[in-house]
Amino acid sequence: MESAALQFPWRQLGELLVAEELLTDDELEQGLSEQATTGRLLGQILVANGYLSAFSLARVLSEQHGVQLSPKEGAPATPGPVPSQPEAWRPLGKLLVDLEFLTESQLERALAIQREDGGRLGEILVSRGLLSGAELAQALAEQHGVELGAQDEAELQTVVRPITPEEPVYKLFEVIFEPGYQRRTPLFESTNFLEAADHAFEFVAEHEPAALEIHRTSGAADETVWNYSASRAEAVNADRKNLAETFGFDPTAWGKKL
Repeated sequence: MESAALQFPWRQLGELLVAEELLTDDELEQGLSEQATTGRLLGQILVANGYLSAFSLARVLSEQHGVQLSPKEGAPATPGPVPSQPEAWRPLGKLLVDLEFLTESQLERALAIQREDGGRLGEILVSRGLLSGAELAQALAEQHGVELGAQDEAELQTVVRPITPEEPVYKLFEVIFEPGYQRRTPLFESTNFLEAADHAFEFVAEHEPAALEIHRTSGAADETVWNYSASRAEAVNADRKNLAETFGFDPTAWGKKL
């Protein structure tokens, strides 16, 4: 899990924030540089550096799940403190159960609906009344290493936005190396790249694949937006540990919390 976390598609998240005009290109590059050096979560870095608020981060992440959030007039959301250390990366479904926002059975039912009918997990849960918009925002902020104070649902406007046909689709593939060629086996697809990344993390933890890829398809266009290589991740881990030893701090603090 640690090796996959090092190669999470942070740039994709940053580009969403730039597109929302919450972040400049320079701030994104500075955040990505710090993330590569320290291993901290990009969202945590951006909020800690004052580039955007915890609520703005949670709002953009929620929109990726098909749930639009905005404070009602006269009730602005205030960000909570930023933790000093990044938390362990947890897929959204597991995090919602850990926070006791959902039961295991509720999560399984939502995932079954997603497998059968498509849709994004947040959209499914909120539209069926299993999760509030405020709870989704809190969980997504925590997933990215940021504390967001509990929001008053009465002061928060929540709108579920169904998928539209023109939205790109993110497809996760396992790359299997055969003599003379590479074979790609589809594992998961969603209009939310964060969900595709969550599934990639879980797949790495459970199956230890040699390589994974996430492709973004829009119409006839198809591009690879993230790839994971076990051998490259091992080399990156070794480089970071050597760097940590050189400068005299404990690299295991990163790995356990990514």
